[in-house]
Amino acid sequence: MFSYSVVTVLLFSVSIMATKIAEGSQPVLQRTIESLFTERSQIIHPGACRLLRSSPRQAKICKRESSLSSILQKAKEQAIQACEEAFLYDRWNCSLVFNRKVNRNIFNKLYRETAFIHALTAASITHAVAKGCASGDLTRCSCKGNFGKNASQWKRNGCGDDFKYGKRITRNFLDFKHAGTDQIAEILKQDVLVGVDAIGEQMREVCKCHGFSGSCTTKTCWKRLGPFNSAMGVLKKHYHHAVKKKLTNYTMKRAISPKIRRKMDTDKYKLVYLQKTPNLCVSTKGRVCRDRDNCATLCCGRGFVTSKKSVSSRCRCKMVNCCFVKCDTCVKEVDIYTCK
Repeated sequence: MFSYSVVTVLLFSVSIMATKIAEGSQPVLQRTIESLFTERSQIIHPGACRLLRSSPRQAKICKRESSLSSILQKAKEQAIQACEEAFLYDRWNCSLVFNRKVNRNIFNKLYRETAFIHALTAASITHAVAKGCASGDLTRCSCKGNFGKNASQWKRNGCGDDFKYGKRITRNFLDFKHAGTDQIAEILKQDVLVGVDAIGEQMREVCKCHGFSGSCTTKTCWKRLGPFNSAMGVLKKHYHHAVKKKLTNYTMKRAISPKIRRKMDTDKYKLVYLQKTPNLCVSTKGRVCRDRDNCATLCCGRGFVTSKKSVSSRCRCKMVNCCFVKCDTCVKEVDIYTCK
């Protein structure tokens, strides 16, 4: 007959095993997104990918494309920077924890913010890879352009960004194919595709004329992506218009039926989340507002403190000796509003 202490140890051991199994069974898609957005500093891991603890499939992709690891590092940095800039004066400012007192992490459940981060990270990977193709940093793809009927018209500076390759690498690296077919997996994949498509919407045609004396006897055209921040406006709109869904049954691992899939297709171009965001007001104490109107929202009615700050800037600039610009330094005091 087991004693109470032995039973307790056995139950504790079973609990640890169950936790490890659950962690090990987490899909690559979720694990990768969380890893890229959580590890704010550059952490070197063993293996070809170096940036994260890669799956065998991811390690194979990184080994095949040796420069992908640095591209992923760039994607991570630009995603975090763009997020923090876009949400600087919002109640949620891209923090990984909603409430530090209870340590409620945004990846514990599928909140609106979690859905947004999935879209944001996928968008950043797609953008960084597409740009890497055009710059020559990635060797297994090339710049895209319109060669026309005469390939000799092509100029090297007419080099387009390979969005299709960026999309393919993003899907493969996140192991889209094996992400699952249950309801939660379908929602996460949809959120990822919303991010990828937001990058595709930024593709613009750029043309350059060739000919004597500036004439346009021949024209080279290619497609190019704008800066990553240009996609943040689209992504933030998706964030504000995200759709809250309920699981149609309690067996989350059950593959969804065609009837349920048809219902999901009605919102297939929107971010989808499952849980309501916790109260964010407790985390805005001490935050700086953009202005008084922004304080009314950010400070949640608690009021704000006004202080003065000296700001230096260049002013009264003028041309000196033909080719140099000389400016004075002006100092002015500005109001700083801080939430109580």
